[in-house]
Amino acid sequence: MIQNPYKSSNILFRISRVFWPELREMNEQRRLVGTGDVITFLYSLPLAIAGVAWLLQTTDFHFFRQETFIFLLVLGLFSIFQEIDYFIIIEIRQDRYGSGDGSLGLMVFWSAVFLFGVEAIWIAILWQFVNLARRLPQSNSTAARWNLIRNFTCETATTTFGILFALSVYRSLGGQIPISGLSVATIIPAITALTIHFLLVLLVWSGYIAYHLHVQRNLSEGNSFGPILKFFLLIIGLPYLANPFAILAAGLFVQDGVAIYLFFITGMLLVAYMARRLSWSVESGRQQFRQLEKLEQLGRAIIDAPPDASELPDILKDHVPNMFPSGRVAVWLAPDYLMFNHPEDWEALPAGVWDYLLHQEAPQAFTAKDELPWDKDSVDHNAVILAPVLNVRSGRAIGGIYFELRTLVKPWDVTSLNSLFPGIQSLAAQIASALHQSEVYHQTLEYQKVSQELQLAGRIQASFLPNKFPAIPGWQLAVTLLPARETSGDFFDVIELNHKQLGVLIADVADKGVGPALYMALSRTLIRTYAIEYDADPEVIFYAANQRLLKDARANLFVTAFYGVLDPSAGTLTYCNAGHNPPYLFKTSGNGHVQPLERTGMALGVEEGATWLQASVQIQPGDVLILFTDGIPDAQNDRYEFFDEESLIEVVQDNLNLSAHELQSAILKAIQDFAGNSPQFDDITLMILARDL
Repeated sequence: MIQNPYKSSNILFRISRVFWPELREMNEQRRLVGTGDVITFLYSLPLAIAGVAWLLQTTDFHFFRQETFIFLLVLGLFSIFQEIDYFIIIEIRQDRYGSGDGSLGLMVFWSAVFLFGVEAIWIAILWQFVNLARRLPQSNSTAARWNLIRNFTCETATTTFGILFALSVYRSLGGQIPISGLSVATIIPAITALTIHFLLVLLVWSGYIAYHLHVQRNLSEGNSFGPILKFFLLIIGLPYLANPFAILAAGLFVQDGVAIYLFFITGMLLVAYMARRLSWSVESGRQQFRQLEKLEQLGRAIIDAPPDASELPDILKDHVPNMFPSGRVAVWLAPDYLMFNHPEDWEALPAGVWDYLLHQEAPQAFTAKDELPWDKDSVDHNAVILAPVLNVRSGRAIGGIYFELRTLVKPWDVTSLNSLFPGIQSLAAQIASALHQSEVYHQTLEYQKVSQELQLAGRIQASFLPNKFPAIPGWQLAVTLLPARETSGDFFDVIELNHKQLGVLIADVADKGVGPALYMALSRTLIRTYAIEYDADPEVIFYAANQRLLKDARANLFVTAFYGVLDPSAGTLTYCNAGHNPPYLFKTSGNGHVQPLERTGMALGVEEGATWLQASVQIQPGDVLILFTDGIPDAQNDRYEFFDEESLIEVVQDNLNLSAHELQSAILKAIQDFAGNSPQFDDITLMILARDL
């Protein structure tokens, strides 16, 4: 295990924190990078001062009065090239990027050096001072300011000391100022001067490069020098590839004049513009590739994870930090759940961010110069992108993602921020989908739990109903109950009474579900209790049950019921009908006359003090009594037609010759054939009481 040498006792860190005290409060990685900036500034500063002093000593200031126009022309061209710059961003280790910019401005600058000598160096010096003065106030962090100062001192050292030394070698090899032409004798000293300057640039930057190579080795716990070495060589070397063309530009100026010189420079401007566009395209392609790669990995991880979203924070931690060029990222869910934040030591965001996000329907971007709606006093912030996480069903924001982007070599503008929107929206959609999947999963578990409880309730309820019926000589009894759901609001009962009489009950509680099922259990218990107590008086039984229901159960439900007391030997049925579907008595005499046993009062559970009339009917040998609930006449087919009571009467009349059980089967089959594939809407209860011939 390689030990990290950059602890608080390290000499480089102790030196650095004298100039940058906040270093001690940073995490290890930022501390290492910051230490490199400070140390590089400290060793390059003496070279920069010595170089400027050497330049002041060798400059002929009369040149600026004599050649003001041409000096300003080249300064303007150099400034244009510096503005049309390109940039390079390379991932040098996990979640750590190196960025740098360059331009073809050095080509213009070196052409001026070969034309005017040391006085041309002031073109670069002036630009460097102006650039520092312009960008330093725009820097929104101490780290960014140290980065600018480090670059300034190194570039000043290489521009002054490095070029002055290279020019000394150039003159010693016979090079002339201005360059004498484009012969081999003039080109070789010029190429030599360019090469020496490049080597001196590498030498000045070598301390910084060596330091970061060592840091890379310790942070990656290995010898992974490739990415960072490639980055430094590209950043330093690419601008120098165009420098030999400075010899050509200077030679054209000397031989053909300023017009041809400007014509050549114009062509190089087109090349510079193409290089700038290419760098944007390369970076955009790199970001899109990275986003697609990480989004795909994230999608797979979500699919493979448990459906309850318990591992979603860890999955986001593994895939999101390196998905976008963000220094900070947070994923939040309403009302106050911070699902994920990176880095972990990052302090919580103000609540105003999330309040703002909950009112958004699309991503929002803010450059470093924009006012933040949730913090109007903020003047020092990085570019920010916010993306709402939308509920899959309602489309409303249930949370959001906050991205605070890294300060790269190129400031984030509106166009570059908008280019990140598709990837960020995909990330928000994946998070929303995972949360929706978790919601569906928990709903399914809850549904299964409720379903199991309902099934248990249905079994308990079924246990309340009689499963054995008394044998009645000379009579047939068939009963069936088909619930539309797990529990039923229908119920029936066959109660053995004194004097060999039999109580026959069929009833239906209004509405469906667990509540009516509980009401059914209470109603059946009360009616059975009072039936045994009051024996042969249906009207008294209904009165007592109604009073108790209204007193004990405040459910705003009611029960339609038919209760009759049968004297099997005499064939007499004494009954009350409390708002129930009239049972039908099919007489064998009189050509199959059908006699409905009409209602004799209102439903139970409606009005306190209600009474019922009592009626009697004689059941002759061969007669059949059909008792049923409204699930039979209200059965529907796929054309929304009802089975109705006429169809029931017709089926019974066609099958009066059958036994009670066979007749029951015939009726149920007729209902099933009528309904077809249509779902059963209501509970079906059917009771058949037949007197043998």
